[in-house]
Amino acid sequence: MEKYKLIIVGRTEEVPIITQMTIDALVADMLAFHGYKPTKYTDDFVEALLLKQEGINAIILPKVLTAELKVITFRLHTNIIGLRNTMNLLEGYVVDANGLTVSVKDFGIKDVRDKISTGDAEGMNGALSFLLINIDNNIAALLLTDYTADNRDALEAMKIAIFNDNLAQVAKERERSDLVMNNLDLINDFLKDIKAIWADGKRLFRINNKSKLGDYTNTDIIRRIRRDELHTLIKGNVYNSNGELSSGAKIVARPSTEGKRGKTIQCKSSSKFEFKGLRPINYILTVTLRNGNIFATNVDAVTNQVVILDLHEPAID
Repeated sequence: MEKYKLIIVGRTEEVPIITQMTIDALVADMLAFHGYKPTKYTDDFVEALLLKQEGINAIILPKVLTAELKVITFRLHTNIIGLRNTMNLLEGYVVDANGLTVSVKDFGIKDVRDKISTGDAEGMNGALSFLLINIDNNIAALLLTDYTADNRDALEAMKIAIFNDNLAQVAKERERSDLVMNNLDLINDFLKDIKAIWADGKRLFRINNKSKLGDYTNTDIIRRIRRDELHTLIKGNVYNSNGELSSGAKIVARPSTEGKRGKTIQCKSSSKFEFKGLRPINYILTVTLRNGNIFATNVDAVTNQVVILDLHEPAID
């Protein structure tokens, strides 16, 4: 749901594309615009428009904030999926321990695994806290199974890292959202210029060149943008840690800088994968191999481009 009230139809993140398409159309039709309003539509007008656009783009798509958010989100995600192996090893120690104060089923491992499966960073803190309480209450029994204090401390350190990264992720998302909200009047002021160009474009071409009307019609521009968004393709092969093609993988693509649900594909009997129709943003691809091993990587979906990306499980040291 759109959080900001724009004076045009479209999502906030679509404003840079909408305005660029409008400016491109204006430049292409400058002879007609200049002939209509020679004192308004000049090279200086376009230069001023581009300067405004640069400032607006920096507000809506802040490069530094977005880059920082990508790093935090990827680290958070990889740390969470890394707990999967930690839980497998811990389960082996818990099963071997004698005299536990709680049953293996109630030890807390399952809850952590559930949070890993759903990518629930907020819930992970509580799940790990509960698990660490049970570890501490049963540390004597666990130490007799070759579990170590270092294992326990490493798990607590990971809990703290995940908690801190989740806080940092929320803070960056709020900072980016506030940047737009606090500059909404500035964005809408720029959009008034865009709407004025649309209005003049309609006056110029409604009768003499109806084929150009779409370039100056808000709904037509949005339709073209969202149609083009579907023209993305990310494909490649999946390889295991030995460098061999690996069939049957499950791959989930989740936006790295937006709190939106991901898209899942199952490779079934093939090592090949294809993601079609992703929005043109950055994604974290999480790969679960048939043997249960899991790893992740980043990729950008690009409009009207095929992105070739082979997914390689990291080699085992």
